[in-house]
Amino acid sequence: MTEIFNQDTLDQAAALLKQGKLVAFPTETVFGLGAIANNADAVSRVYQVKGRPSDNPLIVHVADPSDIFKYAGDLSDQQTAAIEALTSRFWPGPLTLIVPAKLGIFPSVVRGGLETVGIRMPNHPLTLDLIKRVGFPLVGPSANISGKPSPTTVDHVIHDFDGKIAGVLASQPTDIGVESTVLDLSEPGNYYILRPGAITQDMIEAEVDLITITTNTNQINPDQAPKAPGMKYRHYSPSQTVVAVAASKIDQYLSNLPEKQDVALALLDDQLAKVNPDNYGATYALGSSSRQATQRLFAALRTFDDQKHIKTIVVSLLADQEGNQAYRNRLLKAASRVVE
Repeated sequence: MTEIFNQDTLDQAAALLKQGKLVAFPTETVFGLGAIANNADAVSRVYQVKGRPSDNPLIVHVADPSDIFKYAGDLSDQQTAAIEALTSRFWPGPLTLIVPAKLGIFPSVVRGGLETVGIRMPNHPLTLDLIKRVGFPLVGPSANISGKPSPTTVDHVIHDFDGKIAGVLASQPTDIGVESTVLDLSEPGNYYILRPGAITQDMIEAEVDLITITTNTNQINPDQAPKAPGMKYRHYSPSQTVVAVAASKIDQYLSNLPEKQDVALALLDDQLAKVNPDNYGATYALGSSSRQATQRLFAALRTFDDQKHIKTIVVSLLADQEGNQAYRNRLLKAASRVVE
């Protein structure tokens, strides 16, 4: 039985983590599956419980912005200045920075065998308090079965891991709803966004002068090791077929469906208002804005994943523009078909 912890029982959760147990925790992005990051056996159990490929590196979660310099290896003046500017502006928050790893601190299993490490400071008071009580950073990949939609509620975590992990910290649904932006700063002068999130390229470039940031979220070759989660393996997918449909094509696409009772719709509010929900197997309102849609996307996919009569999920595909990249990235990775 997985125990539910809260602020009053935080010391118990910290004690379990120090013993090498797994405890899920909330962040502003998604729930993370926590293990103390200096215990290779505990970290290996994270991979085992999730069914996660061993070359897929984990992100280390810290409780203070200055901690990144404790765990980073040699940095150029430019890298140091960029880290200081970005952590000052965005930490705690949904930005992961990949830096050279200082040797002898994090086991190879944390880093996916690489010489770099991804570090972030989550923006959630309960989890920051937990990390401080543990006294060492925690790994925290999304607390879900690998390849499935990420968890944004305690119930999602319990659904996947009840009886398989020691505990989970109780909290409200996550605020952002998708994982952090990952920015690779490990090579001086060549900086890449490897995974889009709530912190956009424009926001990053506004904080770091004379630095060119490139977005590089392409899938890598099967024989390459990913530097960040989400680069190599299938992610975010329910058991059904997911079809991502642009707003301008939704009416036509739905009208051509021969059978609709095995189809679920996850649409923006104005799109959903145009359809008769009785004609479809299930519906889910994504809200009226990009922010709301991003926050609700994984919850929608997980809701339909448990409805066995649903064979196809049709999801609104937001326009390819600044502010929509995190949503598009997750949906396009989940989708079997795209209609634009």
